[in-house]
Amino acid sequence: MILLNLIIGILTGLAVPRMERWIKDWSESLWLGDMPISPHEFDLAALLVILMLAAVVCAILGIDSSAFLLALGALLGLFGKRIWARIQRGEP
Repeated sequence: MILLNLIIGILTGLAVPRMERWIKDWSESLWLGDMPISPHEFDLAALLVILMLAAVVCAILGIDSSAFLLALGALLGLFGKRIWARIQRGEP
């Protein structure tokens, strides 16, 4: 079950760039309105919203959810390609 929690976190990280535009449109129509928010702040907000949805999915599936594993998986999903490319180039 722990591995499944990590996998859900990785899928969450992979979903952030794909779901960000949809979340932005939805949030602006519902609650953001004229409230100014920078792109970097919105990137973080989108990640947090998707992580909360992942925690709900874990609860529905009856998986013992770990915030650390979800966050680690999201980190690997979001930045994994860049981290792996840097390791392959041999850069510190």
